[in-house]
Amino acid sequence: NGSITGMGRSGVQTGPQSEITNLRVRWNRLIGIHTGGFSTVSGNTAYENGSTGIYSGASTVSGNTVYGTSGIGIDAAGLSVVFGNSSTHNTGDGIAVSDGSTVSGNTVADNGGDGIDAQNGCTVSGNTTYKNTLFGLKLGFSSGYRDNVVLSNGGTITGGVDAGGNVCENNTT
Repeated sequence: NGSITGMGRSGVQTGPQSEITNLRVRWNRLIGIHTGGFSTVSGNTAYENGSTGIYSGASTVSGNTVYGTSGIGIDAAGLSVVFGNSSTHNTGDGIAVSDGSTVSGNTVADNGGDGIDAQNGCTVSGNTTYKNTLFGLKLGFSSGYRDNVVLSNGGTITGGVDAGGNVCENNTT
């Protein structure tokens, strides 16, 4: 619980197995919150940071609000679980995850890149992406997606395997 503002590099930087909760992190030169793998990042607000709102190793990233970052909103390494976040008005992708990650229940809007960029072997479900400059969902090889709402993005969905139940521009897939 607290605020971290205006640091010269990252607002918060920790090693693996960290727990970062209920912070307001803003106006930091580079990354708002930067954790090592096997960490938990939850309930935070990261806004107007220099390069990335939240950057984590293979971790659980949940219930955060990220906006106005000059880069990617949430950037998580492979095997991460990213759920229940809001990532809006960032200049890069709203959420970017590496191989084998799970991305679910997020709201991603008005970002300058893709809404959600998930690499190979990811599961992407139950998200809402809208008004992102590029694709709503950009998916790598063997990534499955289902039950997402993808509206008014520069493109709808590229790559991945459709597991059904998606709504794209008011049409179900």
